[in-house]
Amino acid sequence: MNVEKLQKSVEKLKKELGPALIAMDVWKSGVGTSLASYNTNPEGTALFDQATNYLERILETAGFPELENYYLVELKNNKLIIIIVFPEGFQWGILVDKNKINMGLLLGITIPKARKYFYDAYHSKE
Repeated sequence: MNVEKLQKSVEKLKKELGPALIAMDVWKSGVGTSLASYNTNPEGTALFDQATNYLERILETAGFPELENYYLVELKNNKLIIIIVFPEGFQWGILVDKNKINMGLLLGITIPKARKYFYDAYHSKE
């Protein structure tokens, strides 16, 4: 993993999301320690790492399909958390203000871009 390239990816996404972005963090699953971030809360990152693990266990126990790419948590005051899950054992969390973002663009462009940025950094040899 090229952490420097990953941080540059966070900065790109920060510019693309503009004022809608509140916080963003990329971390190793099971560890919860940030690799690249913007305006993050380390305790929140560790808790969402645990929440994803718990959600995965619930789905398995219930006999539901596994998580695929991401899940959303809608909060009060028009805030939204997106947790992008990577099978390589990483997660990318994004907190946005729904009043300042188009949901179609978020789901159709931003999330796929974040996945591309992640894999560019993940596979980078530099």
